[in-house]
Amino acid sequence: MDEDVTGAQLLAESLRAQKVQFMFGVVGVPIIEVAMAAQAAGIRYVGMRNEQAACYAASAIGYLTGRPGACLVVSGPGLIHALGGMANANENCWPVVVVGGSSDRNQETAGAFQEFPQVESCRLYSKFSARPSSLEAIPSVIEKAVRTSIYGRPGACYVDITGDMVNSKVNRGEIRAVPCCPPPPVSMAATAAVSEAASVLKASKRPLIIIGKGAAYARAEAVLKEFVEESGLPFLPTPMGKGVLPDDHPNCVAAARSRSTDSQNN
Repeated sequence: MDEDVTGAQLLAESLRAQKVQFMFGVVGVPIIEVAMAAQAAGIRYVGMRNEQAACYAASAIGYLTGRPGACLVVSGPGLIHALGGMANANENCWPVVVVGGSSDRNQETAGAFQEFPQVESCRLYSKFSARPSSLEAIPSVIEKAVRTSIYGRPGACYVDITGDMVNSKVNRGEIRAVPCCPPPPVSMAATAAVSEAASVLKASKRPLIIIGKGAAYARAEAVLKEFVEESGLPFLPTPMGKGVLPDDHPNCVAAARSRSTDSQNN
């Protein structure tokens, strides 16, 4: 194909190819074109008023859908404001891909507008932080960011795009297509660990089932319901485990949260 595409188009199309459906952000120089390209590629863009809030929203979408939301921010202060959301996503295991615009490459170390060491700074708050070395590298970097955000312990990933890369063009025929990364592999507990847990539970005097985020990620509603109702044990959902089993279930002790946990220690 002889069609030329911009870096903004390539980045947006790469996100869409990885099944990223939502983008939240605060637009400005140099990433206005990225937001426009994302909408043209079929990604729903939601304009926000604060980058931290945008990152929280993109992270929440990632948790709810299992595919990361994208957070689009400008250089310097815009990226700094998003760091809080990235740290929160990492701690809460919420998948999110933050895309930050940055200074033109030929202006680095020259005091460019809102120049900031963004890739280096994001490494402290993310699982993966990188800047594509060329337009041709954008699809593979986006694929790695999306894959890293959902594999293992989900979390935040950062992709940097310089101002000059946003509007630079490359022939589409020179771009190597990168397929969508598959869903994360399902991890299973070791048989010995399951047997040991069952033995401890059987020998316990006042067991309490605590339902956490892992149960929600695993979509363990049916097996947990069966376990609770067959064993007759009380259960307590954590804030991120809410909804796995209904709060109005007769075995739910959420209304006596402090009392139930205190009784386990007495």
